[in-house]
Amino acid sequence: MTEKNVEISGVKFKNPLIVGSATPTWDSTRMKRCIEGGASGAIAKSLFGNSAAIGRKYPRPRFKLFDYREYPGYPDNLPGSFTLRSLEECSSFNYADYMNDINKAKDMVGSDGIIIASLSGATKEEWIEMCEMVNQTKADWVELNNSCPFAADMGVKIGAGAVDLTKEFVHACSRVLKKPFSVKITPQTSDSVSLAKMVEEEGASAINLSARLSGIMLDIDTAAPIGWESIGGYGGPYLLGYGLKTTFQVAKAVKIPIIGGLGVWKWQDVIKYIMVGASIVQTVTAVMLRGFNVTGKWMKNIEQWMDAKGYKSINDIKGIALENIKKTSEVERDFKGIKFSVDTDLCSKCGVCLKSCMYEAISLTSAGAVINDNLCDRCGMCSEVCPQRAVRMYRNT
Repeated sequence: MTEKNVEISGVKFKNPLIVGSATPTWDSTRMKRCIEGGASGAIAKSLFGNSAAIGRKYPRPRFKLFDYREYPGYPDNLPGSFTLRSLEECSSFNYADYMNDINKAKDMVGSDGIIIASLSGATKEEWIEMCEMVNQTKADWVELNNSCPFAADMGVKIGAGAVDLTKEFVHACSRVLKKPFSVKITPQTSDSVSLAKMVEEEGASAINLSARLSGIMLDIDTAAPIGWESIGGYGGPYLLGYGLKTTFQVAKAVKIPIIGGLGVWKWQDVIKYIMVGASIVQTVTAVMLRGFNVTGKWMKNIEQWMDAKGYKSINDIKGIALENIKKTSEVERDFKGIKFSVDTDLCSKCGVCLKSCMYEAISLTSAGAVINDNLCDRCGMCSEVCPQRAVRMYRNT
């Protein structure tokens, strides 16, 4: 039997999968459904300070999906990459109602799951006030959200727009909070490692990596953003690689645990985050589009995969990819012995590879595509675009 439990700062998670701060964790009822669905914890929708109270009201509609329904075979087949854009900054609750709902959520969940409050202020005074209030709640954990991707567009120095104030805010909160806490770091920074190390030095129990980016999608007929006329949260499975990179970089630089999650769309993504150093992995988009029970299904798949591979616990796979990731300067650049050729039995003569070959090394014959070894650069693009997977790479040793 695979050991799934993960413990951070004395807080025990029944498995490494939690639901991040978003619509699925809007209130206590939804947080309970997250736990019942299979997640070990739920991060409540972030409470913003009163200076950003405008964020408690949302435009309608506030979600737009791009490259989702257009996928062949939808809805039976779902795309592996798409964009979710939204404008839903924070919890709709005021301070008192938020704290009451956190208590209600914990009462409803009990020992079955971890309830995490999430706070985001614009001034030190706001941060301290909210921290003092959350100390009085039944929250198991607190997330300090310094990562909201688009809150600063409201004209308030908050979230990703307050990166320069991270040290000041975390320092102040760490002196007040009586609960374990993590700091959610924005991906919209040029130096996640320095931010993470600073957060660690200021006493955080863990680092949360991270929120989505901000962006727009434009309608060329109206010359205006699609949906609402402003920027918004901009994310989806296509950000997985970016999130894994950031987690990998931070994991090599800090000693405190990492809560990873950006672009998590499949159960395999959870394993990937753990392999690059995350202790806990969060997902949101998958729950929003696949339902509350998706986390339970994922955990069954993860258990089966680990059993098949002979892994006994989550710790067995934590960080095992770190030593396999090289610096770009260490990547092998000697391509001697590498050769690409076409299996003409599989080739459909579609000509796709010709269009993508920038070296004019491919000819289309009656037998199929043929690669001129003297002109071939060994870049591998032809192999990537071939719909029949007819292009093969060989290496003479």
